[in-house]
Amino acid sequence: MGSIKKEDDNAKLTPDMAGYRPAREWWPDLTDYRKAILLHRITYAEVDALLKEYAAIAQSNNQITCDFYYTALPADTSWIYLEFPNFETAAHYQNFWTYQNLLLWMSEKADREFCLAIPQKQYQPLFLSTMDKENPYGDSCCGIYADRDFYFEVPGEIFEWGPVPTEAFDFAGFLKGAFQFDTRWIPDVAHCNQEHTQVTLCL
Repeated sequence: MGSIKKEDDNAKLTPDMAGYRPAREWWPDLTDYRKAILLHRITYAEVDALLKEYAAIAQSNNQITCDFYYTALPADTSWIYLEFPNFETAAHYQNFWTYQNLLLWMSEKADREFCLAIPQKQYQPLFLSTMDKENPYGDSCCGIYADRDFYFEVPGEIFEWGPVPTEAFDFAGFLKGAFQFDTRWIPDVAHCNQEHTQVTLCL
């Protein structure tokens, strides 16, 4: 996606136009989704350490003790599947921000990483995001939701839509080509013994 537009440009844009920046209340609501972060070439010990480091640096009055579960995928053990908790007491936009921020944090040790959120209801769209490799500061994500590109700058809390799609997005094909990841591996997680790290996050 292109460079972020100036704040006053948003007044000229409508939701169906590229560059539109919705208020955070209109960010993707992933409350009813099973949210995961997929990490390549990272150890259990590194996942545990990064989660604890992430929890240690956040400061807020709203503290939530949460459990993170993670496991290697049986079909390719170089991939770790990290389940992202669903914080029922936090607003959906705060969940979204933390989900994307944690992706960036975990990328410190992984050589490939992406978020994949799968809805519980069939009519809801899939969600996919990854670190924006074109950003030298490493503090933004890009992805697709409802078949539409988006860009998210974590420090500035700037969510920006890309163009309206002309055709459906091929999630499985994209992940296979860009990450050498097969979406058919994911159901195997249900049969795995999972590692567990409990931390207290500030939301």
